[in-house]
Amino acid sequence: MKIILNVILSTLIFIQTNANNQHVNDSIRAYQSYINASNLIRNGLYSEAIDTLKISSQLREKIYSKQSYDYGIIQNAIGISYRNLGNLDKAIEHFLIAENAYLSELDRNDLALARLYNNIGNVYFNKLNFGTSSEYYKKAVEIFENQTETDKPGVADIYYSLANTNFKLRNYADALTIIENHYTEAYSDTKLFFLSLKAAIYQELKKFDEAYNTYQEAIRYAKDLYSESDLNLLFEYINYSDFLIKNNKLSEANHILNITENTFQKIGLSDGLTFSLYLKTHGYLYENLKVETRDIEAFRSQKASNLNQAINYYKKGLESLGMDISKLNEVAGSPSSTLSLTQSLELLKLIGDTYTQISEIYANTTHSQREESIRDALDYYKITADLIQQARKEIYSEENKIQLGELEESTFFKIVQTAWKANEILSDPEITEFAFSNAERMKASSVFDRLSDQLARENSLIPDSLIELERYLNYSITSQNEKLFNLRREKNPDYEEMAKTDSALFQLKRQRDELNQYIEQNFSDYYELKYADGTIKTSEIMQNLKNNEVLIEYVLNETDSIPELYAFCFARGFKNFIKIDIDSAFIQSLEVTYRFMSNPGYLFTKNDNSKAFCVAANSLYQHLIHPFASVIQNKKITIIPDGKLSYLPFDALLTEMPDTIGQIQFNQLPYLIRNNTINYAYSANLLFKFGNNQQRKAKNRILAFAPEYKSDTVFFENDRLILTPLPGIQREVDLIASKIKTKLFKSDDATELNFRKHSKNHDILHLAMHAFINDSLPAFSRFAFAQNNETTPENDGWLNTADVYNLDLNARLTVLSACNTGSGNLRKGEGVMSLARGFLYAGCPAIVMTLWEVEDNAGTKIMSSFYQNLKKGRSTDEALRLAKLRYLENANPRMAHPHYWLGYVSIGAANPLFRSYDYYFFGLLILALAGITIDQFIRMKKNRKMRYKKN
Repeated sequence: MKIILNVILSTLIFIQTNANNQHVNDSIRAYQSYINASNLIRNGLYSEAIDTLKISSQLREKIYSKQSYDYGIIQNAIGISYRNLGNLDKAIEHFLIAENAYLSELDRNDLALARLYNNIGNVYFNKLNFGTSSEYYKKAVEIFENQTETDKPGVADIYYSLANTNFKLRNYADALTIIENHYTEAYSDTKLFFLSLKAAIYQELKKFDEAYNTYQEAIRYAKDLYSESDLNLLFEYINYSDFLIKNNKLSEANHILNITENTFQKIGLSDGLTFSLYLKTHGYLYENLKVETRDIEAFRSQKASNLNQAINYYKKGLESLGMDISKLNEVAGSPSSTLSLTQSLELLKLIGDTYTQISEIYANTTHSQREESIRDALDYYKITADLIQQARKEIYSEENKIQLGELEESTFFKIVQTAWKANEILSDPEITEFAFSNAERMKASSVFDRLSDQLARENSLIPDSLIELERYLNYSITSQNEKLFNLRREKNPDYEEMAKTDSALFQLKRQRDELNQYIEQNFSDYYELKYADGTIKTSEIMQNLKNNEVLIEYVLNETDSIPELYAFCFARGFKNFIKIDIDSAFIQSLEVTYRFMSNPGYLFTKNDNSKAFCVAANSLYQHLIHPFASVIQNKKITIIPDGKLSYLPFDALLTEMPDTIGQIQFNQLPYLIRNNTINYAYSANLLFKFGNNQQRKAKNRILAFAPEYKSDTVFFENDRLILTPLPGIQREVDLIASKIKTKLFKSDDATELNFRKHSKNHDILHLAMHAFINDSLPAFSRFAFAQNNETTPENDGWLNTADVYNLDLNARLTVLSACNTGSGNLRKGEGVMSLARGFLYAGCPAIVMTLWEVEDNAGTKIMSSFYQNLKKGRSTDEALRLAKLRYLENANPRMAHPHYWLGYVSIGAANPLFRSYDYYFFGLLILALAGITIDQFIRMKKNRKMRYKKN
């Protein structure tokens, strides 16, 4: 028995020893694989590194499990390798696995987590999602600064990333502040990055002396740290050369670039980010070379040769980033086919710009290169636009989408501008199509994306549970955002509570992003619908327009010294794409017209101001409408404005210059509204894809709210405000209710909670109340419902724009009879961030809104007539037009001032919401005719019977 026990014990010891030996062997192999992979990464062999790291990952999973710090280290390294290969989605996938491993450890390594968040931020930065990248950087900083002993150089590393993001967002002052605060604490290499960034900021701010000195300092610092062949020093040389070129010091720049080129050849480097930057800068040098000759043909030949040489460098720069320029059409569908999307976009734009320059060299000639170059320019602009569009669709936050739209608005304008030049040369209908599609990308793109996304979800097989989860996350994000907003506004902010709220907000956004990524990866039908090209074609617009309708879309650029204006006009069987010649006087006319109409001191208008209004309003008509005079006669015009045109009610334009010798009679002026019905749209895509075919979903007709204010004192954006009484709104909703069946909430019953409860079940929503605009944070512009001293977010008396986004509305029309509901901050590439926009975002296809603070009694009269016209079966825009004209007809010259009646505008779908009285008349007529026919038939039958009996 003893012998048997000894044998068993020996066997167990042997097994344990072997197990321990295997564990040790696996640990050694895992460590060695990691070291090998690190060497491969240092040598730029990222694909090989990934293969080696995966071996280490499998061994560490076996030894430690997936919920361990050691496993997370490997996943982080795999993520870095994928990022360096340009495969950003795979990088994020592995970074998130690493995060889960780090968070699962009982003895958590927070500094490793912070560095991981910095890595994730870098990936989102390269995906053009600068808002999300900033959130990750800030989270990393928070973790670093919460340590017992702060790693100041580590914190400075993260702050460099934040400064670079602010630079990209053109927040130069913020970036400089970060540099000043953290430069001295940074590691040596990070100090160099800070210096380089600082010089670039000074260059953008046109502080050339400061930029020159900082570039020189950066080069000296790099020489002290690195060898002459180090990439960091070469990077500084390249940046300095770019600065010299922009300051017309081409000979010096060429000398430095030649040194840089020789160094690249010595070290055998011919690809990667730094080499691509060198190629871009060398191309930029050729683009700016001067041609010294008086012979025009010699000039054209030499300049074209220089520009073609620049293009060759730019194309090589794309190739060094891993982009296959022989397959450009495939590139647009795969932004991850490049090491740097941001750098690739810069090169693509430069190629398009340079081809355009070549075409302009041969202006007024029939040279074949003129046509060829402009076509090439459009090809590269198309890839640029598609890549930006793809990147924008992969961003889930509305604010981040808008941010990208602002940054790239100039790109899309450049495309429209070049397309117009190409159209003059080639007269190709496809060019107008291309120009229009890119003009549309400058119009409320985030709203279109949101509604397209909703439509894709409704038509795919995503479970309701996931859709409900997303709604919950959106609502929670809105609530936490509002809480954080309010905490920051307090006189004595609770910083601990702010930190908790900010952390909760970060996690909620993370969960929403991960949920969206999960849905895209697991529901192919949704993915295909979401990323399908859903933009409307010009042919569809012409088909959808009725015989009595015209659509005019404008593209306005004010960023350059000389403003430019382009317009597209569509009617049945007609389209036109033109450039309208404008100058600074046009912009001044816009401002004069708007200020005159919206001025709260309208009661004290001087006749000289009225005359100036007439001159400006007629000048605007001549520019904006008269070019299409032959097309718009007796037709309804839908206007898609751009830039400052978004603040302009086109009804006010004067078709003729009135007699301004005497006193201006406002009720006699030749307003455009007398000839045409005017409607507005945020974009053609929104109008035709989500507006014109809306069927009635809600059974109940009108839901109306009119709180009774009692001079309540409230605080808004740290300002003390008084909610002054609005007696007219009580009469307004009573008049509406007397005409049409209305569920009416007045006085203390006009609560936010009642609106939330009933808004889904009504076809028309009418809000008559105070509204306040928050230009700095448009999502927190708000309506003032009955103030009932409640503290719950659902019934605190304030409904903000972000709340509206999360409502599930079935209304076909929302009437915002409140002050300034159509005004707000103008965001480039998106439009006016108004309260009205929130209802469009929530799915309501038509809105009547106000462009300024409408006078109480005038508003009541116009709204009463408006609903009376609606009930008669008039379309929304026509109903509003007739209401305005009726007011104008009955107003005395003083009360006919444009401020009283021009503030209301209709935007979106303008279909009739009620059956016309004519419908009922014809119905009765048909019944009567049928009755007469039947009566005659019966009489004839009786007569036959009588004759038969007599016979």
